[in-house]
Amino acid sequence: MRSWRAIMIGVIAFAAAFWLLRETRSITMPLVTALLLALAVWPMVGAISRNMPRSLKWLGPLAGLLVVLLLLLAFMVALGVAANQVYGLVGDMGPRLSGWLAGFGLSSPEGGEQGGIASIAFGSGSAMSTAMTALGLTARTLGGIVLILFLMLLMLTEVESWHRKFIAVSADSSDRTMRETGRSVGQKFRTYFNTRVLLGAITAALYVGWLALFGVDYLLLWGLLAVLLNFIPTVGSIVAGLLPVAYAFVSKDPGTAAMIAAGLLVIEQIMGNLIDPLILGRRIAVSPLVVLVSLGFWTILWGIPGAILAVPLTVLVILAMAHFDALKPAALLLTDRSSFEELEEFRRSS
Repeated sequence: MRSWRAIMIGVIAFAAAFWLLRETRSITMPLVTALLLALAVWPMVGAISRNMPRSLKWLGPLAGLLVVLLLLLAFMVALGVAANQVYGLVGDMGPRLSGWLAGFGLSSPEGGEQGGIASIAFGSGSAMSTAMTALGLTARTLGGIVLILFLMLLMLTEVESWHRKFIAVSADSSDRTMRETGRSVGQKFRTYFNTRVLLGAITAALYVGWLALFGVDYLLLWGLLAVLLNFIPTVGSIVAGLLPVAYAFVSKDPGTAAMIAAGLLVIEQIMGNLIDPLILGRRIAVSPLVVLVSLGFWTILWGIPGAILAVPLTVLVILAMAHFDALKPAALLLTDRSSFEELEEFRRSS
């Protein structure tokens, strides 16, 4: 009876937490993102601050902010280049799709090449609507980025003050637990980010090389998408492979498109099922099933940012639970480890 009561309490608590996170996502998502970024750059920030006189300790947080800004700038440039390529691709797809449909005895929308996808997607009326939507989305995105960076800077500036406060109000073991969790999460987040960039770049190079053999256009777009979508677990890599295959089916003959699809499938299987687990497996230690479930969970909660942060957030939850005896069984179930000793080894690893 007591166990059922505990289960019901746990289910209710989970549902309440889910509802709270979803309803407060405009606050909690930037806050958690800022926390992960602060943990990721803290070793560098701490090293700089410790070697500076008191009047110049602000240089540490400033350096951390500049690093994040540079990475963000690179990401935004990549998105801009990809968006420009997509614009050209959509404009090019009208005549190509018309010819492809004509091969099957079908006619394209609005009849004729000039009235294909390009005119539908970028007609005068829809162009204005698309521009306004893009402008609103850009404004919201920039506002969210500014908020995240501001919160991260505050965290980096006040971390020492909060550290002293925790020492004053909590036992030494509690303070040590928080420091260990923060250090471990930061290290694993840096490892995850760096590895995703590296694997995405390798995958992109292989994709571009294979597509170039068949004369597929927009190689830069497919390469950028392979890197960017690589940050979304499982689903991102599938989409990154399907998009050039779909384009090949329209722009090439079916046999060539099938060969392109087969080659990309081989690349994805090698990178996703061999290289990725070999590099990240021991450091991230999240069960593949849990990765998929967490992807859906965080995407429902926070949309695309949740999908990108799904694995780091799940690792954060696992490490936090692994520090408490009552929650260790749940933490073990979320990992690919098979014993509490292995879970403890994962918790202490950096």
